Amino acid sequence: MSKTASQSTYKASVDYHSSHIAHLQDPEYAAVYLDVHLEDHEPSDIEANLLKLALSNVAEALAPEQLEACNATLEAIMQKKGVETIYGLATWLKGLGLKLTVTVDAAEAQSQSPDQELEDLEIAA
Repeated sequence: MSKTASQSTYKASVDYHSSHIAHLQDPEYAAVYLDVHLEDHEPSDIEANLLKLALSNVAEALAPEQLEACNATLEAIMQKKGVETIYGLATWLKGLGLKLTVTVDAAEAQSQSPDQELEDLEIAA
């Protein structure tokens, strides 16, 4: 009896996870990868588990010998609240050779005047 195509077992030509981690070994690529996970989302839209997975992938790529410790620290950071989380994440990323940055949102900067932004901040406060 011969096997049909649906009965055959195919091996993937490239293991996705290994390939993905290999790309993330480039710190610039890793920085863009994390930026995309954080960009253009409302805070409530960011899936915590997806973000944690992205950060864990970067740790695996940039510090494989320290992966267990990095993941334990990351887990502790993700449990924190408010400012502690931001500073903890900044310190964690620095240990991987990355850093958090703030940049001008070109789309927002063009759509609002500085006076309008100040009014929006005053209203929010």
